[in-house]
Amino acid sequence: MRKILLTIILAIPMMGYCGFIDWITGYPEVKAKIEKRLEQKYHGDKFEVWDVTWSDNLGGYNFKYKPINAEYDYTYKGSYLSKRDILSANNYMTTKVTHQWIDVFQPLVDKVSKNNLIFGSLDPQSPYQWRKMKKDPMDKALHDLYSSNPVDIKKWIAEDHNAIAGSISIFIAMPRTAEGVYKTLKLIEQINNKLRSYSFYSYKLEVITYDVPKGFNIEKYYYEVFPSFKTSHGWWFEEGVQKYAWGYLQIKSCMKISEFEKSCNNYRDRSTGEFDLDLIKKYSTADRIHNLNDIVNNFYIVNDFGKPDKCDPILGCYGRWDTRSRSNILLKNSKYYQQLEKLINNQK
Repeated sequence: MRKILLTIILAIPMMGYCGFIDWITGYPEVKAKIEKRLEQKYHGDKFEVWDVTWSDNLGGYNFKYKPINAEYDYTYKGSYLSKRDILSANNYMTTKVTHQWIDVFQPLVDKVSKNNLIFGSLDPQSPYQWRKMKKDPMDKALHDLYSSNPVDIKKWIAEDHNAIAGSISIFIAMPRTAEGVYKTLKLIEQINNKLRSYSFYSYKLEVITYDVPKGFNIEKYYYEVFPSFKTSHGWWFEEGVQKYAWGYLQIKSCMKISEFEKSCNNYRDRSTGEFDLDLIKKYSTADRIHNLNDIVNNFYIVNDFGKPDKCDPILGCYGRWDTRSRSNILLKNSKYYQQLEKLINNQK
């Protein structure tokens, strides 16, 4: 207690009396400015702001904020540079966009299995040589998004699809049978076609199937363990659910367009400067999928909960769970393929 009092006493001359009062009371004037700027940024939405603190490194204030009477009851962090009147508080918009984006795919996934969890995102992207352009399409996409009221991702995608990257990760309970594989492939085909129809800058589709015990709800379990994650990748390494994983697919798209060059079409070998065709091919696997057999060639059967790529004692794991950390075989080489082939041929 004495140390705390001594720290406060020593801080008073450095801050000045007024600064000390602001510090003690939580910077009420700054708090009011932040609330006003948030309301302007989000077209009249009201916010509660608290835990306002000064940061010497930032040269501004950090704070926490929460929408009042909003559909999504989350707490966010932001920053405010008062001298330049710059507010950085984009996570609320990210939540709005993410929920609308997931809602597009939720009915499709629920038809196959209601025991599922979906992650998704939509993020503006810049062209490969954006510095040579008069205006970066990513800047326009961001402006259009934050100018919309209310936020409508369908309109946003229609206007700015060339500068938007989409991502969907689906974690779904499916029986570990040939019929379960077949249903999964049909779902993947449907979702990939949906993603392709948007003509995005790029997109990624990931699907992991689980053979879970009766009563095990994937989404419910996620929210139980989520508070323990130190990074956003924690879920991919959560043994309590990943030990039930048996099927895995990840495909990416980077369709060429006439408007501009994309970064995902321009990976180059650092030593030669030539195009890295293997890497470019890796980032365009979805573009070569036209039927179920093409999906079969990208689907893996996995076993044995494995170790992640890289883990830190404090930060946790910051590689992605994928087939590299599991023993795996291509679906085409698995015991399910013979019966699966009959199911695929019967649909033709």
